[in-house]
Amino acid sequence: MPPVPQPASAAPPGPEGPPLLLGTSAFGQDERGFPVYDAYWEGGGRAFDTAWLYGHAYGPGCCERTFGSWARSRGVEKDVWVLAKGAHTPECLPDRVESQLTESFERMGRADAALYMLHRDNPDVPVGEFVTVLADLVDRGLVGAYGMSNWTLPRVAEAVDYARAHGLPVPAGISNQYSLINMVHPIYPGTETSNDPAWRDWLGKNGVRLYPWASQGRGAHALADPDELRTGPLAESWYSENNAARVRRARLLAERTGMSATGVALAWTLSQPFPVVALIGPRVPEEVRDSLAAAAHRLTDAERDWLENGEGEPPAR
Repeated sequence: MPPVPQPASAAPPGPEGPPLLLGTSAFGQDERGFPVYDAYWEGGGRAFDTAWLYGHAYGPGCCERTFGSWARSRGVEKDVWVLAKGAHTPECLPDRVESQLTESFERMGRADAALYMLHRDNPDVPVGEFVTVLADLVDRGLVGAYGMSNWTLPRVAEAVDYARAHGLPVPAGISNQYSLINMVHPIYPGTETSNDPAWRDWLGKNGVRLYPWASQGRGAHALADPDELRTGPLAESWYSENNAARVRRARLLAERTGMSATGVALAWTLSQPFPVVALIGPRVPEEVRDSLAAAAHRLTDAERDWLENGEGEPPAR
């Protein structure tokens, strides 16, 4: 298949980062991944979320290899913006960071990443040891910046303070769960949410960019009946009365705006009063196009607040 043409209106991400990152964790086979990646690229998407661990249940590194194969086959290796992650539990150790990053590069067929994050935290390791290793990767040009995924606020704040005190590059991003509906129980062991007042206040004051995963509620807004949130496979991690009400409000606003309810949820995530780059996980091209269309919308403050805590009809625009 020939390379996918770049749309005239599309531009590569600037230094502030892309508006969206397409997750690669579901695509360990070319036949599944390539159509989704093509749809994303054709719509102007340029940024991808990868990880050393993705796809290990189907064969170590299959997702990184599929992504790298797609980028090479389309001739876009130098044009993609990559967030890579590694050092997942039980290998969340300073001496495993660079070796896993090197292996990820080999799988993807590249020599650098725009951003690199620890995939988990290990509270037994002093924060400064992780920061020193990550800052060294930046200094050597292997990654453009670094951050953390699934870290608690005290540990992230300590990392920022340590970096500043030692004249090192500070963390540029944090990738925790964040969406219109709250994660009431961790989806995976060791996962963290940033959807609470303390996190929101800190993100607003410190300018560290949030890269939320499950940013559209992991399919909750696409349920045929919102009541399925109580009894279906999403119930353990997502069901609460507040979440069910938010799903219903997203549907009401979707009718008003012409977006899908899942698109409304993404627009909510992107309309926060602090910097956000949302990780999205569409499985088919149609879902890619829906997410890209929604990413162009920003909600008013009144709409954003009504979706979270409001009553009655959506506020007038």
